[in-house]
Amino acid sequence: MSTNIDEIIPVEDRWWEWSRRHPIGSLALAGFIAVQMATIVGYFLRGIGLPQVPWPLYNGILFAPASKFGDTGSFFVGQSIHMVDGVVFAILFAVVAYRLLPFWRTSSVLNAITYSMIMALISMGFLVPYVYAPKSGFGFFSFYSDANGNWKLPVSIAIFHLVYGYFLGMLINPVKVRQTAVVVVVE
Repeated sequence: MSTNIDEIIPVEDRWWEWSRRHPIGSLALAGFIAVQMATIVGYFLRGIGLPQVPWPLYNGILFAPASKFGDTGSFFVGQSIHMVDGVVFAILFAVVAYRLLPFWRTSSVLNAITYSMIMALISMGFLVPYVYAPKSGFGFFSFYSDANGNWKLPVSIAIFHLVYGYFLGMLINPVKVRQTAVVVVVE
């Protein structure tokens, strides 16, 4: 009599067991899902009066400079780079940063949000004003040089990264993966 392992593992633990058996694949999938959810929110921020953070468009113009901002080729290149970034940062989170962050024993979500807010600070303080939109009036931490709504872009960047961190923390938890190792006894 053969026993299917999926029949033994409770539904709520199947992702963690699959993650244990496929460590790199699960990290890549978690990063892809987290960055895609954050990207969707980044485009919808306009609906609550904040500026969009269209990272695929910015990456596209950065990595395909001969293209126009927002054309199909530029968007495809930018979206590809953006998804790879999300996967790479998820793997770095689990492999390098997880145990260095303060909540690694208690909350994977808080740990991932801490990690993602560090990335947000790097984005606000360096990437936007000096890489993505140089000479566009942005100062340090992405504040406009004028006084009209200069707080909105940093808030958009923070919300984008909070969403990324939330989904990353929900899907990556090395401590829980180790705890759900299942021993199957076949009689």
